Amino acid sequence: MTIEIWLILALSLSVTFNFVLVWFSREQSQRLSYVSQNLGDLVEMLSSYRKHIKSVYEMEMFYQEPTLKHLMEHTNALVSLLQSEYGEVTYLTDPLEVIIEETDEKEETINF
Repeated sequence: MTIEIWLILALSLSVTFNFVLVWFSREQSQRLSYVSQNLGDLVEMLSSYRKHIKSVYEMEMFYQEPTLKHLMEHTNALVSLLQSEYGEVTYLTDPLEVIIEETDEKEETINF
């Protein structure tokens, strides 16, 4: 085989590999974005649920009810776990902020 055929073969393999790599990266990015958005929604719903339980627990009728107290503690632990373990994932879809410092000590914020 001549050098030209080897070069064409290498170029074809490189283009194919790059196409597959770009496609795979795009698919994984979309999946990660989906998980990030849904996990953020889950944390928000649990926080709302925690506030609701707290308001019921503080009512005169249920004040110091042990079952509600344990339910509230369980909910607080779950929200804390989600925020500590998966907190970074929920911020992946938030817009980036870049702070540019100007020479006259003014700061300008740019959102992407």
